Amino acid sequence: MRVLMLIRTDARRVPGGDVVQMDQTRAVLLTRGVSADVHLVGEDICWSRYDLVHLFNIQTVQESSRACDQALRHRKPLVLSPIYWDPLPAWFRFAPDRRRVWRFLIRVMGRSLAYSLYAKWHRMRNRSRTEWQSQRQILTTANVLLPNSTAEAKQIVRDFRLPSATQERVMVVPNGIERSMYDPLPRPHSGVRALLGDRPFVLQVGRVSPEKNNLALIYALRNCSWPLVFVGILSPYHMDYVAEVRAAAAARGNVHFIDHLPHVELPGVYRLAAVHALPSWRETPGLASLEAAAAGCSIVSTCIGSAREYFGQDAQYCDPMDVDSITRAVETALASPPPAHLRERILEHYTWDVAAQKTYEGYQLALDSRSA
Repeated sequence: MRVLMLIRTDARRVPGGDVVQMDQTRAVLLTRGVSADVHLVGEDICWSRYDLVHLFNIQTVQESSRACDQALRHRKPLVLSPIYWDPLPAWFRFAPDRRRVWRFLIRVMGRSLAYSLYAKWHRMRNRSRTEWQSQRQILTTANVLLPNSTAEAKQIVRDFRLPSATQERVMVVPNGIERSMYDPLPRPHSGVRALLGDRPFVLQVGRVSPEKNNLALIYALRNCSWPLVFVGILSPYHMDYVAEVRAAAAARGNVHFIDHLPHVELPGVYRLAAVHALPSWRETPGLASLEAAAAGCSIVSTCIGSAREYFGQDAQYCDPMDVDSITRAVETALASPPPAHLRERILEHYTWDVAAQKTYEGYQLALDSRSA
């Protein structure tokens, strides 16, 4: 089997969970005899070499639409990992700054009711917009859809009003960790230990960017003496936000920024942290949260996305719109040890071996559907 894996053009410059998912799945598939090449959307490709196309991420709509069209033109079965969650909660966060009507409605109706109205308005409006139509076209064109959770699958079906024929082509592929990096427990990262000594700290691994809500985490811990460590690149697309984060960090003090580390070094950083906090605007479920839990961290996760499907009652959840909610979740996590069985469950059920096997089954289904 020869697979062409396609991903957004800035994947190597601005890496994220979609890149990790692709790279780690590919690494396991290669050990199982699958030939898999990675290309960025738009690169010159010899399409005749491949049996099928695996596209990652529909949030970069123009690029994903182009890749879908190319797969169709070259008559290749298309497998899609959508990596999608409803962006409306994040958009609503900034709506009052952009339109006075939302400031007024929040004041009169309350945030919850105003958001319900905002969501209904946006969904009605979206169906006449090119972006929504393009995403729906990609989803209905794909031979197989591989969402990372049942919750993500339901979200896609609802948001894009997918027909029953498309729903039948959905196969859930959970995200994972590389078990050998976490079992046995990793050795502490020497560089971070040299920076902080043996002091426990709160960690966030991921880009410094609005969707990761770094600023709210700093505000939430303004009265907490624990060190706060961010590991990840500064988003080149949001330098104004990065400047705000830097200023808030300087005002709080005891905040440390570590540039993007090689993936192999992250387990040792997680091992030193007391809590990993990811109060993002959405996560599906957040690879960093999975990895941190496998290293023995207590977990704080956004309530928006599929994290509950993975962590259940073994994590603390917060509302990214509410700084006090983030504070309470982190304080609760700091006050209690991580559940031992959470690490064990992740090592058993959420590994790249498991994900690769289910992905392979999705490939077979796509090939079978084309030949049927």
